[in-house]
Amino acid sequence: MPHHSVVPQVPVGNSPGESGPVRPRWRSVAFLLWVGFYPLMVGLLGAWLHRDTPSRGPALPSTVTGLIAVCVESVAVFALIFGVGVWLGRPTRRELFWSPMRLWDWLWGALWSIGVRLGAVVMVYGALIPFWLVESLRSAAAGPAAGQPSMEERFQQFRPKLESLLQFDALGDPVYLLLAVTLLSFITAGLREELWRAGFMAAVRDLLPRSWWIPRPRATSEGWWRWQVRRLGPTVLVAFLAAVVFGLGHLPQGPGGVVLTGVVGFILAMVMIGHRSLWAAVIAHGFFDASTFVLLAVIVRNKEAIQRMAPDLLKQLGM
Repeated sequence: MPHHSVVPQVPVGNSPGESGPVRPRWRSVAFLLWVGFYPLMVGLLGAWLHRDTPSRGPALPSTVTGLIAVCVESVAVFALIFGVGVWLGRPTRRELFWSPMRLWDWLWGALWSIGVRLGAVVMVYGALIPFWLVESLRSAAAGPAAGQPSMEERFQQFRPKLESLLQFDALGDPVYLLLAVTLLSFITAGLREELWRAGFMAAVRDLLPRSWWIPRPRATSEGWWRWQVRRLGPTVLVAFLAAVVFGLGHLPQGPGGVVLTGVVGFILAMVMIGHRSLWAAVIAHGFFDASTFVLLAVIVRNKEAIQRMAPDLLKQLGM
């Protein structure tokens, strides 16, 4: 019997052999256009607004009521956009890794928040070390050149601009800090961003060739590396694309912020895929952000002592 369909019909669950209604791929395209590139549009808009006004101020207000208002507004806008996107794209709960939250999700999330931080530090600084070595050798050989930025100035250009996100002194308020480590970290950032990531990856998986997701055993003549690329390559590609878009959504934080959030996003995507749980990634994301706010609050409360002992640290943090 001849096959007349030009666009292959993909099962809703996007799993080979899974029965159920079919979903045309235009739905996944619509989801990507409406929801998938939402962080990128926000990042480009933020970078454009800051292009001539570096003193515009942080994105988050410094008052408790202002922070609550921004969190509620952000979640409500995203809920509306994502709801329309789900109606267009029709992703399933399985594709979104949406399952009942378990106690193990909290344990794994807490552990992975540590792994995410260590992994981000290793990957970011591992990429920077060769650059710093080359620049150091070049500066030592050529000597200081007029008009050329120093290594410290280069670092300042690259570091994540956390001051574009929030006013650090606001974390000295216990109520503000409590909201930052709960509502902001786990709901506004954790749940909202990981739900976006799950939807983005579901749409991209749907648009990739379906044959990529059919498990095939390793052939006798197939090399180990080639087998690993064939087996894990599509999954890593989907996580990588989500990380790139997520990182570019943080353009207002500078190139360092783009790289750092991209690396963190990639690790969180792999956590979600590995555990097949949205909640493991949400909780890991929440603990990662919450611990960052707590660390910044400790620095703020001990700013004078740190200024005496390590003034460069405050400068590197943009304080």
